[in-house]
Amino acid sequence: MQSEQREPDSARSYSTRMTVTLARKWTFIFGLIAVLAILVGAGFANMSASDAPTTLETDVVRWIALVFGLLALGAYLIGRNARGREHTD
Repeated sequence: MQSEQREPDSARSYSTRMTVTLARKWTFIFGLIAVLAILVGAGFANMSASDAPTTLETDVVRWIALVFGLLALGAYLIGRNARGREHTD
C-alpha cells in the first residue's frame, strides 16, 4: 500500500522559511559585529600611546564580542530548529 503524502501547509511553510531566512540574516549581522569588535580592539592597541589598550577599552570590546557572539549562536540555533521542524512536518 502506498502511504499518503500530505502537502505542507503553505502558510506554515512560508512562515518557517521566513524564520530560517531571518535567523540566517541575524546570525550574519551579529557575527559580523562580534568580529568587528575584535578588530576595533586591535585598533585600540595600535592607537594607544603605550601600545596597550586601557582596561576599560579591553572590557568593552570583550563584552561586545561575547554578547554578539552569543546572539549569533542563538539566532543560528533558532534557524536550525525551524529548519528541522520544516523537514519533520
